[in-house]
Amino acid sequence: MTQEFLLDALVADLKELFQHHRLKNSQGVEREIQVFAQDLPIREDSDEPEDPEAVPDPFLVARILGGKTEDDNAQQIITAVIVVCVCDYNTNRQGFRDALHIINEIYHHYSVSAVIGKKWEVLYPMEWTIQQEEDHHPYYYAGMTLNIQAPAVHKEVPEV
Repeated sequence: MTQEFLLDALVADLKELFQHHRLKNSQGVEREIQVFAQDLPIREDSDEPEDPEAVPDPFLVARILGGKTEDDNAQQIITAVIVVCVCDYNTNRQGFRDALHIINEIYHHYSVSAVIGKKWEVLYPMEWTIQQEEDHHPYYYAGMTLNIQAPAVHKEVPEV
């Protein structure tokens, strides 16, 4: 059970959680929230795509940041981050509400069912933020950090 499998399970879990949520993308087309592992795919061209499905937003990016194990008998704690991006051209600057709603859905989901892929447990604290250092209007971002407990790996002790 590697970190890569955890990331895949987290992405699958988020896709299922948001499969019926729809928001407008940067081209004004309502669509499902996209979920990506570790980063956004690289676009082939630098021009704004004509196909509304070619833009990534609205999206979530699930990232594995790192992990630690305290001792030989401890379970590994893996840190994952979920980045949220939504687009809202309205000049009232309320797009943060959609991003915050997504964070609340994730928070509620892992508060109720703290297991990812039947193998990994989400631990407290769960942290989130919507604060942005710079103005990115019409894009609004939020983020959430999850600490996830992975099954312990035990040393093989040679028979004497």
